[in-house]
Amino acid sequence: MCLFRCRQLDPKSRRIFVACNLCLFSGLMLTHSEDGFGHSHPALFIGLRFLLIVCAISLLYWFARRSGGCASRS
Repeated sequence: MCLFRCRQLDPKSRRIFVACNLCLFSGLMLTHSEDGFGHSHPALFIGLRFLLIVCAISLLYWFARRSGGCASRS
């Protein structure tokens, strides 16, 4: 990713980027912790994982639209 450009963003864009990364990390880490809660409530567990991944994708799309992607501005 364009880390240099991420450092130059406004605070709201940085917060969106951090929220996206937290949702993505949480959704992926739930896969590794499905021993207790995942076995007793599988539908709720899969729904929560799906919700977190969809939130991460939508926040990443919003962040990319807001920051102009990684293209250089002319």
